Amino acid sequence: MTQKTISLPEDVYNALKKQKRKGESFPELIKRLLQEKHARENNLEKLAGSLKEDDEWDRILEDIYEDRKKPARFKGE
Repeated sequence: MTQKTISLPEDVYNALKKQKRKGESFPELIKRLLQEKHARENNLEKLAGSLKEDDEWDRILEDIYEDRKKPARFKGE
């Protein structure tokens, strides 16, 4: 397999290093992060068009905000 060397600013290197799991190499880390990003994008694509009406999301948000205005309910009340 051909290998390539890349240069990273120190802050980017440190950010990647923080994401690295124990025993994980930097190439493995980068591959994992790219796969996770791809999976997130695919999940969003699956949701696209799932609402039947254009204003359905607006109604959902309104319901959420109305629920937030109500006093909290505690278990046993």
